[in-house]
Amino acid sequence: MKYLYLFALVALHPLTWAAQPSAPRALGAHPVVTLTFDDLPAAGSLPPNTDRTQILTKLADELRSNRLEGTYGFVNAVDLTGDADAQNALHIWLNSGMNIGNHTWSHVLLTESTVKAFEEEIAKDEPALESFAQVRDWRWFRYPALLEGESIYKRRAVLRYLAGHGYRVARVTLDFQDDEWNDPYARCVAQNDTAAIQWLKQSYMESAVEYIRAGREEQLIVFGHEIPNVLLLHATAFTTLMLPDLMTLLRREGFVFDGLAHVASDPIYTRELNAAFADDGTLTNLFMDAKNLKYPPVKPIPEERLKTICQ
Repeated sequence: MKYLYLFALVALHPLTWAAQPSAPRALGAHPVVTLTFDDLPAAGSLPPNTDRTQILTKLADELRSNRLEGTYGFVNAVDLTGDADAQNALHIWLNSGMNIGNHTWSHVLLTESTVKAFEEEIAKDEPALESFAQVRDWRWFRYPALLEGESIYKRRAVLRYLAGHGYRVARVTLDFQDDEWNDPYARCVAQNDTAAIQWLKQSYMESAVEYIRAGREEQLIVFGHEIPNVLLLHATAFTTLMLPDLMTLLRREGFVFDGLAHVASDPIYTRELNAAFADDGTLTNLFMDAKNLKYPPVKPIPEERLKTICQ
């Protein structure tokens, strides 16, 4: 989760804002969440003696063991080109009962692209999605890096394009930057550094606890109540390794699992936000920043150590 800074705010259609609670409120007993995975079929570095097929097979098996068939993974089709391993991995994902959506062809960022070029990237991803998904509903879109545009013009133009092409936007409410641990993990496996790998596991789970709870608290601040959640994860080797522990954490916190379509039917997911941002963040972050609300305290992820460990 990255804390955002308001870039522009244009109040063309006023929003109905929930009042900020005057005192801390208890989190709900049975929060709802759907898991989603970005950057299929080739997210992150590979540890030695590992391929994409192994990762997506293990990831899909773990989801199936938790009765989470239908989970969405968002695809960058550039990684499929001429790569038999990546193609096989994506087939296995789908044959295991999972779904795919559009993440642009090459993970282009809207803040670094023109509207026209960004829309062309969305369209370029579609032939692979249609070919692999067949009759399944692949018209879900996830913005790369959650960047929805640094200007009102860009934001609205792309939203119009998506709506005109039958897409729904798979926005996110919970994120602990799980992909930050993968490249360090690949390095530590290569060095056979078991102590470092143990630290990676511990710090990953600590950050998951910290940011999942903070994300829920933010909803109380900005909406006045919790909403059904979309958790952003990545189809990396390390998140795949950690998924059983993460599932245990979510169940311990009382989470109930649901599908993306049902979760995203909550009205807040389609509420118009008349703002644009130069940085990334969850849907809740966008509303928090647009209203200039104060974030709950949170312990940052250990970025510096992640950058240097096993170097």
